[in-house]
Amino acid sequence: MLINSLMLSKYVKHFSALAILIIIYFFMNRPARSIAACLLVFITWIPLSSANAQNELETLIHTLMDRVHIDSLKSHVMELENAGGTRSRITFTAGKDSAAVYIQQVFESMPGLTSVELDTFYIPGAVAPYNTRPQVNVVATLRGTVYPDEYYVIGSHYDSVSDRDPAWNNGVDWQTIQAPGANDNGSGVAALLEMARIMSDPSSGFSPKHTIKFVAFGAEERLPSPVGVGNHWGSKHMARQARIENHQIIGMVSVDMIGFNERFNYAAIVKVNNDMASQSAALGARYAAANDNFFTQLIMNSFPFANGVYSDHQSFADEGYPAILIIENAAPWNTNQYYTANPYYHKISDTHNRINFEQVKRVTKLNIAALAWETGTVTSMDSDYFEELPVATTLKQNYPNPFNPTTHIPFTLGAASHVRLEIFDTMGRLVTVLKDEILSQGEYRIRYDAQNHSSGIYLARLIVNGAHYHSVRMTLIR
Repeated sequence: MLINSLMLSKYVKHFSALAILIIIYFFMNRPARSIAACLLVFITWIPLSSANAQNELETLIHTLMDRVHIDSLKSHVMELENAGGTRSRITFTAGKDSAAVYIQQVFESMPGLTSVELDTFYIPGAVAPYNTRPQVNVVATLRGTVYPDEYYVIGSHYDSVSDRDPAWNNGVDWQTIQAPGANDNGSGVAALLEMARIMSDPSSGFSPKHTIKFVAFGAEERLPSPVGVGNHWGSKHMARQARIENHQIIGMVSVDMIGFNERFNYAAIVKVNNDMASQSAALGARYAAANDNFFTQLIMNSFPFANGVYSDHQSFADEGYPAILIIENAAPWNTNQYYTANPYYHKISDTHNRINFEQVKRVTKLNIAALAWETGTVTSMDSDYFEELPVATTLKQNYPNPFNPTTHIPFTLGAASHVRLEIFDTMGRLVTVLKDEILSQGEYRIRYDAQNHSSGIYLARLIVNGAHYHSVRMTLIR
């Protein structure tokens, strides 16, 4: 299927080139009788090139998804389960530190990543001397090529706990009890590492427009009571710093506990019921759309999704960023028609042999598809011919879409032109004019803020030099 798609892509390009030659020929030899035919061919060529670019991206996304391997996922889970021989990744234990080293080393083995860093933080909720012991988030960055200062966070916590196990003893034996955490959250970290490996591979042909940060968060689980109180410490630290420094985080996705289901391949999208609920739901809707468009074959819950604060997405939503959680059920201690409450949750029995790795594979594919579809470009799909052509005038699909309340509308100009960018509602009424001026040749990205508008479908229309050029449909979810 891939070979056929690539061949078709090349044929479309060759047809486009042929169309241009036909135009030149007719204008040189029989201009009076062929102008209409030439214009028809040229108008046909423009949408073909635009559609071809989108088809190339979708074809590339399918190839990225095909690179997800169960053996790789299982290897990461088993390594984290063993935790340097301790079989525990409880915060402040040697096993948790061993896991951080392992994750850092795996990230550093990926040559396509821009950087791998340790984001150090402390836990003020811990008792002395633990409140002075440094903890780390492991942050791997894949720098965006167009908007590097805007980024997505895809994160999974790497610590574990066994506070639901009969042997927990109120946390008294927290330093010696096993907490293998294969599913919670070895499965999420394995998916994170596999995503980073595939999406950063220089040979893949994928390049993100926006920066992607793959983050393994420390200290997500609640502290053992003898040590202190509180949870989500690593993500709280990163989200607060981002807000203080006014970082432009487009969206945050927490991948947490994605591997237990003995009957179905199911995953739930969860948001926080706060001021960011509608924007987070819009992010979730794009994930649900990716699940359908790229046929990952996951059963998923529906819009506007469940509410919950039981993972690191809460930290980012609390700081005003759109954030969702991808998890095996909302919540894993509940049962529904596609899921039976996880009997191994936060217990010594949470081991790799109880994980549905086919489900982990599909959730990994979903995250690759959603992120690449949202921000990806094609860098090695035989585009040399088009690079020699002048920049065409095109109106591109807005992103994010669906959106709430802001989105960006990109377009390119092949020559200096008078541009008018208008927004209409479904009744054909003019809502606003975003741009009405002469612009030079190049690429543009116009921000549209629909804060005072109601949910629904809106139309963005680009008029160039007084002629209606193109329009795109946009979905606002409030």
